[in-house]
Amino acid sequence: MDSPQTLRPTASAARRRSPRHPVSTRRLQSDFGAIGGVARQIRLAFLLVALTLFGACRSRTPAPPPNTSSSAATASPAPKAPVAAPVKFEPIPFNFQISSGDDQYQIEGFIALAKASGPLPAVLVLNGDTGNARQCIGNIAHFVSMGLQVACISLPGYGKSSGPSRFVGEQSVAAARRALDLLAARADVDSARMAVWGLADGAVAAGLLMDSDTRPRAVILQSGAYDMLKLWPEAPLRTKLSILRQVWPSKRVLRERSVIENLPAHLDCSVLILHGARDRRMPIVQAEQLAQALAERGAHVETYYFPAGAHELGRRVDLPLQNFLRDNLLGPPDVTP
Repeated sequence: MDSPQTLRPTASAARRRSPRHPVSTRRLQSDFGAIGGVARQIRLAFLLVALTLFGACRSRTPAPPPNTSSSAATASPAPKAPVAAPVKFEPIPFNFQISSGDDQYQIEGFIALAKASGPLPAVLVLNGDTGNARQCIGNIAHFVSMGLQVACISLPGYGKSSGPSRFVGEQSVAAARRALDLLAARADVDSARMAVWGLADGAVAAGLLMDSDTRPRAVILQSGAYDMLKLWPEAPLRTKLSILRQVWPSKRVLRERSVIENLPAHLDCSVLILHGARDRRMPIVQAEQLAQALAERGAHVETYYFPAGAHELGRRVDLPLQNFLRDNLLGPPDVTP
């Protein structure tokens, strides 16, 4: 809408026109009257719209609660996993040192204890992903309410544990084995019912521990890579750069870090594999190949693939993990006749 300031120069220009082309004063007044009428109509329209919106806002009343029997309410998706109540606990330090060759590593860890009495099953979590052991124990403490002792450590080079990580080298397996030793030695832990849960690179360490240590009754492998010789040629650029920053990927190095390459002829444990179908760091084919190799060696294997899941799965793993732990860890220990 033109303002009066924009109209005045137009009128002045009209008055300065050459006398050869006189402009009728009556015509100018008629033109200005038409423009003014349009302006008034526009202002009136804006005023009516504002009054209408104001009246609608004042007359609006809270909508009644939706009818639970309606089709819209019925169509709402159910939660993927039960929402656990917040668990109040004070994490206890679970720090220790290990030696690997000439190197010494300080391992950061925390443990959360259940309130139930007596030796209880225990879960050791190997954090080889983002964050540190303190954050890790805070994210998984709700599993304590199932009657489990839960410990979390950061592998060398992750969290606040000293490094370098060297892409899940022998020092990572040594850290996992030492943590399992410390858990088994506790009076409040049932050493016959222990599980190891590895996240990302922690899943590689957990798988390599499974290859050489028969103590874990159950193993959970989440978002890991298990056949490094096949992974390297097919790995995304981001994954290759991450490996190159830690170690030179020779065939020997890749074979040492390959869970499938180091599997024993027979495995007597239960394994849950969790993987996202959209994981761009560790292709899901790695999980599928491991599941087949484990089944061929007699292990009880369960797989849970998340169609919309990426590398970080978060709390969506809770439901299958709770069911797996309940079936394979919370039952009575095996009794030898």
